[in-house]
Amino acid sequence: MASNTKYHPRQSLTFNMAPMIDVVFLLIIFFVLVSTFASAERIPLELPDPDHSQALNTKLTDRVIINVRLIDPDAPETSPVAYSIGPTRPEPLAEIAERLMLHKRAVPRLKVVVRADRRVRYGDVREVMQIVAENGIEMMNIVAHVGDAGGE
Repeated sequence: MASNTKYHPRQSLTFNMAPMIDVVFLLIIFFVLVSTFASAERIPLELPDPDHSQALNTKLTDRVIINVRLIDPDAPETSPVAYSIGPTRPEPLAEIAERLMLHKRAVPRLKVVVRADRRVRYGDVREVMQIVAENGIEMMNIVAHVGDAGGE
């Protein structure tokens, strides 16, 4: 007896990896290029600091960092203290108080971070804390380095 059906050997299914490998390599190249461009945007530059600039700084954040440090880092702990908002030049406390007041008006939920050198006396840090309280700023953090028990 002859059968009308033709015999077809079973074909195994194969998965072609070549397109997926191509896509993976393209993604790798894309991310390498993007990371290279992003790092090129962060080149350290010395930007000019004009004395009488008429440009307005419109970027106001909800956080202000006040640094309290010794004027001369190599001097003993009793040396004069410098105050600054962020990495700017040192300013008298009266100017810092005025800047905080203006910033508080622009950003009602302002937060202040006080960073102090460990050699600065508490009284100098306390003055900054009083200025923050006088300006009605309710959120203040004090930054402290917590080292290991054995010292540094």
